[in-house]
Amino acid sequence: MVTNMSKNAEVIIIGAGLAGLTAAKVLKNAGKSVLVIEASGKVGGRVRTDEVDGFLLDRGFQVLLTAYPETKNLLDYKALDLRSFDSGALILDKNNISKIGDPLRQPSSLISTLFSKAGTFADKLRILKLKLKLNAKSIDDIFSEEEMSTASYLKKQGFSDLIIKKFFLPFLTGIFLEDKLQTSSRMFEFVFKMFGEGTAAIPSKGMGMIPLQLASCLSPDELLLNSRISKVESGTVTTETGQSYNADFVIIATDELNLPFPHQKVAKNFCSVTNVYFTAKQKPFNEPLIALNCLPGKLVNNIAVINTISKDYSKNGQALISLSLIGDHAGKDEKLLQQEIVEEMKYWYADAVNWKHLKTYHIKYALPNDDQVTNELAAEDTELNKQCYVCGDYLMNGSINAAMKSGRIIAEAIIKNKTK
Repeated sequence: MVTNMSKNAEVIIIGAGLAGLTAAKVLKNAGKSVLVIEASGKVGGRVRTDEVDGFLLDRGFQVLLTAYPETKNLLDYKALDLRSFDSGALILDKNNISKIGDPLRQPSSLISTLFSKAGTFADKLRILKLKLKLNAKSIDDIFSEEEMSTASYLKKQGFSDLIIKKFFLPFLTGIFLEDKLQTSSRMFEFVFKMFGEGTAAIPSKGMGMIPLQLASCLSPDELLLNSRISKVESGTVTTETGQSYNADFVIIATDELNLPFPHQKVAKNFCSVTNVYFTAKQKPFNEPLIALNCLPGKLVNNIAVINTISKDYSKNGQALISLSLIGDHAGKDEKLLQQEIVEEMKYWYADAVNWKHLKTYHIKYALPNDDQVTNELAAEDTELNKQCYVCGDYLMNGSINAAMKSGRIIAEAIIKNKTK
């Protein structure tokens, strides 16, 4: 960690999230000196893992889609020791629990999928048809399509109200963190393609291993934690405590809400989520799947038993249950919120009354607004002046892929600039 009063580097990066760390990695690989300055005490931004009472808790239920182009190129999957969810989902309905799987990958799921009441037989054929269509469609083609809401897109594809309500709505709400399916159809096609071409996975020791792997390229004097930048002037950044650092270039890699002076802006609509963890002696279900609550007026959108995917998340072997509640529930009484969750969950899982609350995360800024998305960065969106650039997923689309791509693009622009 930096301890001296000032530090000169070719590039200063404000924010040690995925975008900033990717930029640092690319710059260092090109032989550039960097200084990464982070306001909090850990790297990772929105992708972090805490250890609480012997359990690993990701801050918000997150997965890595292994087909992401940027992560395939920039991460060492083997070192992350990725553990994958099965394709499909458990559907929690008023009358039963059914399963929708991917028979192409798991033939054993064919019967349960065909007999699931989450959609018609024609709907299931349409899912297969859509998967094959998107497998053959390039990412560039997806992001050049005319945009409409995901709700309109699904209707246009001929899906019934039944499968939209019972599968697509809770499934996509858990990904997009909004329950109206207003997210761009481009984003839906991209995500659905990624699910079809890879797996949804987590590192065995938590999602926080992703930023830690990116940050491993940094030496101790290239990372300054617990230092919030209050002002950026050309190539000089100043912390809230008055310390200044100088560089040829500055990259601002914070989220929209934390841009330093004079580059603050009013953030567009963004998505919030509350992530609640419980432990239990017995697992509510044993399948390596996400369970989707499709009841109207629900509180909990999706449930995952994380240590079914990776045993390392629970040292004592007890069930680690992650529940996602869409929106900002920070204003609620915590005990009441826990009681409401248990009351809802015991409809399917009677043992929920014995679940023990572990921790709640209220994540105000979980994802940027994705009503309109792109997969490219325009110069006018990233170059604040000749010495200062900005990057982040909010400039493109809310995903790990976009965060890392934005950092890479800005780093490459600086490298190109320096070599002119």
